[in-house]
Amino acid sequence: MPHFVRTLGTALLMLAGAAQAQTAPPTMKPAPAPEISADDARRDLRILKLAFAELHPGLYRSTTPAELDAEFAAADAAVAQGSSRAAMYLLASQLAAAVRCGHTWTNPYNQRADVAEKLFKRADNLPFTLRWVEGRALVTGSAAPGLAAGAEVLAIDGRPVADISAALLPYLRADGEHVGSLGKRWSQLDSGPNGGAMDRLFPLRFPPQRSDGTPRYRLRVRDHAQAALREVDVAAILGTERDRLLPPPSTAWAFKIEGDTATLTLPTFAFWRSDFKPGAFLTQTFTALRGVPYLIIDLRENEGGDDAIGRLVLSHLLRAPLDLPAYRVESAYERVPYVLARYLDTWDFGFFDRTGKVTKTNGRNWRLADKPAGRVDPVAAPYPGRTLVLVGPQNSSAGFLLARDIQRSGAALLVGQPTGGNLRGLNGGQLAWINLPASGVGVDIPLIASFAPGDPPDAGVLPDVPATPRWADAVAGVDTELQAARAVIARWRRR
Repeated sequence: MPHFVRTLGTALLMLAGAAQAQTAPPTMKPAPAPEISADDARRDLRILKLAFAELHPGLYRSTTPAELDAEFAAADAAVAQGSSRAAMYLLASQLAAAVRCGHTWTNPYNQRADVAEKLFKRADNLPFTLRWVEGRALVTGSAAPGLAAGAEVLAIDGRPVADISAALLPYLRADGEHVGSLGKRWSQLDSGPNGGAMDRLFPLRFPPQRSDGTPRYRLRVRDHAQAALREVDVAAILGTERDRLLPPPSTAWAFKIEGDTATLTLPTFAFWRSDFKPGAFLTQTFTALRGVPYLIIDLRENEGGDDAIGRLVLSHLLRAPLDLPAYRVESAYERVPYVLARYLDTWDFGFFDRTGKVTKTNGRNWRLADKPAGRVDPVAAPYPGRTLVLVGPQNSSAGFLLARDIQRSGAALLVGQPTGGNLRGLNGGQLAWINLPASGVGVDIPLIASFAPGDPPDAGVLPDVPATPRWADAVAGVDTELQAARAVIARWRRR
């Protein structure tokens, strides 16, 4: 097993209560009772394991029963002296990550209000934003006196950033074990809408030190302008306050034309509660593109959403219809077991009863109607110019599907890094989240799985023009991948 997906082992024993004394010396007060008793914590783990077994249709795509059993056994040992809610959140995060599925995780948006309040609304966030490049941590924005954007963080509270990333990667979700899935895990360490691990997990795993009652972090940093190393003491901050001072990147679509090249930025396909009309935006955009010979579509931040929007984008690029293969679709159940139903939530409770809609397979799953072979037709007047699409590891759901179909069609060249997702198929489309009764921790579980025909590799989509961000470029504010796309366009101009 790769080093970044480790068994729970000693680290989790430390998290969940090994630090509690087995017996208190007679001259000391008894150790306080744990926030969650050992019995209750173990019951939560049993319920989570049952939920995975009964609900997750792709549970063993990328892991084995023995591997998953070992993860749960280590978690069970870790709560032998009881646990805290924070430790249970970390345990559930690592158990979800062990499934190696991009839609199985402790989604912060699907936590109970009291859990979110206790775990995520504390003044324990770093007062700056980060981007990780070549395993190094670059400050991209700072609300802390004495720390400026462009500095490199070398250590936090004496822990080298290499140790911090190694500790956090096993908590992070991705589909499979390919190079793009490793990139997907790394991308979640970045600050931004699809990242946030340094906000959500880091303060739980490595709580800040306190000085005069104020949580603080001690940093070792390098200012590249002076190439000097120094120590900086910064106060921790509420995440909402940090976001007010350093607004996160926008997820709005954007379009601009510069000379003979246009750039269309599509950070998301998730518009379920929005009045935004993607179809109208695309019609206007491609109308404005008449006479512009080159187009760059920036898909790098696009994790997913409605895959129909991706097909709509593709329809403006195609010169001929694209036939899509049929996919086998499976569920782990005919009806959700009653013992689990009371802990589950979702947006459509019809997902929980598939009576008359599924047939039993020879394995553990039930088969739904196959996703039929599809077809994407070009619009009446598709874009006649040449297109490059910037892709990367965050493309793991609908973003991955668009990258895959663009490459299949030949409608554009892909530039950048290998995507997340998986050519074997994805788990998703229908989701539920289970709220564990003692800790209240919520875990997203996909309820359907699609299986690609044939025997595709455990892989994401590989770019036609590889381009990986470089540290020197990041420090200088240069977009390595965008530069690579512009270099391709420069070659096209010369022909």
